Amino acid sequence: MTLIKTKGARQLLAALLVLLVGTLLLKTLPAWRLDLTEESLYSLSDGSQNIVSAIDQPLELELFFSVSAAENLPQLLDYGQQVSDLLAEYVALNTSQLTLKVTDPEPFSEDEDRATAAGLTGAPVSMGGDSFYLGLVVTRGDGEQQVIPFFNPDRERFLEYDISQLLYRISQSNQPVVGVLTATQALGGYDFRTRGATPAWMALEQLKGFAKVEAVNIDQGVIQQDLDVLLVIHPQQLGDEDLYAIDQFVLKGGKAMVFVDPSAEVAAQGPGMPNASNLEQLFKVWGVSYNADEVAADRSWALRVPTATNQMPIPHVGIIGLQPEGFDQESLITSELEVINVSSAGHLAAAEGAATEFVPLLQTSASSKIFESAEYALTRDHGNLLVDFVDSGKALTIAARIRGEVASAFPQKPKFDQPETADAAEDADASESAEAETTETEVTPEVAHELKSSGPINVLIVADVDLLSDRLWVQVSNFMGQPMAMPWASNGDFVANAVEQMSGSEDLIGLRSRGQYSRRFTVVNDLRVEAAEQFKQQEQRLTDRLAELEQEIASLNPEANAQNELVLSPEQKKAIEAFEDERLQVRKELRQVQHQLNSSIDELETRLKLINIFLVPLLLLGWMLVMPKLRRRRT
Repeated sequence: MTLIKTKGARQLLAALLVLLVGTLLLKTLPAWRLDLTEESLYSLSDGSQNIVSAIDQPLELELFFSVSAAENLPQLLDYGQQVSDLLAEYVALNTSQLTLKVTDPEPFSEDEDRATAAGLTGAPVSMGGDSFYLGLVVTRGDGEQQVIPFFNPDRERFLEYDISQLLYRISQSNQPVVGVLTATQALGGYDFRTRGATPAWMALEQLKGFAKVEAVNIDQGVIQQDLDVLLVIHPQQLGDEDLYAIDQFVLKGGKAMVFVDPSAEVAAQGPGMPNASNLEQLFKVWGVSYNADEVAADRSWALRVPTATNQMPIPHVGIIGLQPEGFDQESLITSELEVINVSSAGHLAAAEGAATEFVPLLQTSASSKIFESAEYALTRDHGNLLVDFVDSGKALTIAARIRGEVASAFPQKPKFDQPETADAAEDADASESAEAETTETEVTPEVAHELKSSGPINVLIVADVDLLSDRLWVQVSNFMGQPMAMPWASNGDFVANAVEQMSGSEDLIGLRSRGQYSRRFTVVNDLRVEAAEQFKQQEQRLTDRLAELEQEIASLNPEANAQNELVLSPEQKKAIEAFEDERLQVRKELRQVQHQLNSSIDELETRLKLINIFLVPLLLLGWMLVMPKLRRRRT
C-alpha cells in the first residue's frame, strides 16, 4: 500500500472522509428546518400542534396526488409536493395515531375510482380526459371519513388551516351546536326576483366545518335545543316569547352572540320600511347602551366607493375597514386579525351604573362621528358625508363582550298562549271526563324561571349585521361544482373565532388568523382622504355658486322685442358669460385636485422604486467593498 505523503493528497482524503461522514449523518439524523419568514409561514403553529397532540384515536391520512398526470405542469407538481411535505409534518407530531399514504390515482385505475367515490374532485389537465387529483381523505378507526376535495393553489395561504380544521373535525366525537335565531336569509332562503334559492351566508356556512348549525326552535319561551352558542341576528320586533327564551338561556349559562344594526343593508325591505334592530329590554339588564337611531362613521378608515354623481371613488365614512389598531389585542378572538369591514354600523357603550364588565373588541379610529340614521339613509351621495366632517376625537365601539352577574329582564314569568290545533275543541270537551276517570294525571314538568344568572353571563354584542354579509369580506366562486371562498377581509374569521372560543375550542384561532397578509399603505391612504375632502369642498363650492348664479339670472326679466320675442339683455348676457367662465375655472380646479392626488401618489411610488432598485443595491455594494479593507486593516 502506497503511503500518502504529499500535503495536498492528505487534505483531499480528509475532505472525502468529511463528505462521507456528513452524507451518512444527513441520512440518519432527522430533518432540520429553520423558518426565517416574518409570519413563520412554513412552520406548524401552536394551534396545529395542540390539535394533533390531542388526537387519541388512529387516523389514516391518504393524499391522492396525480404525479403522472401533471408531468408537464411543474407548478401543480411543486404545490402537490408542498402539501405532501406539510402532511408529513403533521404525522411526525403524533406518529402513534397518524399515518400518511400518498397515492397516485392513474387514469382508469382502481385508485381513481376510490378517489371519486370518496368525493374528491379531479381537475382536467389534458384533451384526453385525464384528471389531476390533489385531495385528502382522512379515515377514522370506526370507518368515518372526512375529505378535502381539492387543494386549490389559490388557497395556498389557508393550507395549514384547512388541514388542521379537517383533523380537528374528525377527531371530535361530538360537534358543538350553534343555534341561529333570525328573520333574515342568513341560513339560505328564496329570491323572488330570480325565482331561485339563495345560499347561506358564508360567515355561517364556514361554521359547519367544526360545528352543527341549525335554526332555533322556541316553544313556550324555551329554546328546545341543547345549544353551545346562540346567534341572534337582526332581532326586529321580537315578542315576549322570544325575548324571554333568550333571557333565560343567557341566565342559565348559555353563550350568545347578538348582531344588531341601525340600518341593516343586507336585510333591506324597501324604502320607508323599518330596517333597524335592537334588544333594548335585554341590553338594559346586561348593562349595555345602544341607540338604534345612530350610525357610526369613520373618516380615517373609510373604504373608497364610487359616488352617485360620478365614478371617482372617494372614502365612504359609513363603510369602514376596521384596522388592528382598533382591535382588542388581549383577546384570542381579535388579536391576530387583519381588517374587518362594517357598513352603516351602530355603536355600543357601557350603560351608566352598569354592574357588568364591558370589554370592547372592535373600535373605530378617533376620526369618528355619529350620524342620525334617518339623515344617513337619505344621503344618496356619500361624498356629502365628508362635508363639515368634524372628528369626535374618540373611538366608537362596534363590538364588545359582556360579563358579569345580571338579573332577569322578566321579574315574573310571562304567560304564553297555547297554539290552536284542529282537535283543540274535542280535547277541551273530553278533558273533564278524562279528569274524572283518572286519579293520576300526567303533568308536564314546569321549566324553572330564573330571576338572576347562575354565574357571570357570557355575551358578545356586535352593532352591525352587514358584517356577516358576503359582499363585505369574501368572494364566492364556483370551482368545478364546488363553492370556493376567497376572503379578502377577516369578517368570517371574527365570527368563527368567537364561536370557537365560546364553544370551548381555541386551537384553530391562531391558524385562521395567519391567512391574511395584506399591508396597509397608510401614507397613500392619508393622501387619498385629504384629496377627497378637498374635492368635495370644491364640488360643494361649485354647486352653491351655480345655484347663486341661476337665481341671479332668474331675477333678470328678459325683454320682448318688436317681434314679441324674449331677448336677453346685456346684463343677462354678461351674467351668463361670467357664470360660464367661473364654472370652467372651478372645473379646472377640480381637475387640479385630482391631478395633485395622482401626482403625490406617483411621486411616492417613484421614490420607493428608486430606493428598491438603486439605493439598496448600492448600499450592499458599498458594504462589500468596505468590509475587505476593514479586515485587512485589522490584520
